[in-house]
Amino acid sequence: MSILRAGPAQLAAAVDVWRAANAARGLPPSAERTARIREKLAAPDAVVLLSPNPAGDVVGMALAEPGRADDGAGGLVPGYGHVSMVFVHPDEWGRGHGRRLLTALALQETGWSRTTLWTRTSNDRAQRLYAAVGYRPTGRTSTLSDGDGIMQFERVG
Repeated sequence: MSILRAGPAQLAAAVDVWRAANAARGLPPSAERTARIREKLAAPDAVVLLSPNPAGDVVGMALAEPGRADDGAGGLVPGYGHVSMVFVHPDEWGRGHGRRLLTALALQETGWSRTTLWTRTSNDRAQRLYAAVGYRPTGRTSTLSDGDGIMQFERVG
């Protein structure tokens, strides 16, 4: 199945995938966090892609948005996009959905020549995926409020 650009009616399926993937990783989201994710997905400048399985069920999702200076707090940076989320339902892990989503995102007509993303330093699966589709560590790291380390990746071109 090919990757789809999500419309408003499909955003609930994207949230369901996000919720299932986080729960499987031991990070079940709160109601407040889920509400914030719904807002991000519905933003007018959000690029939300979906990956269906052969039966047509949405099993993967990705969100990208125009990149901003100052780690998202500043103004828009021309030619720069930020990948905020890539999630696949745990029943579909290892079946290529994440790779297809990131590849399709790179091919979208966004005008971005550079994209970045952050991932937990403990998330080896995600790091392998990002490297496989051309993302490289920038050397930037930070710490989440829960104490987990995160690292930034970048793809140019």
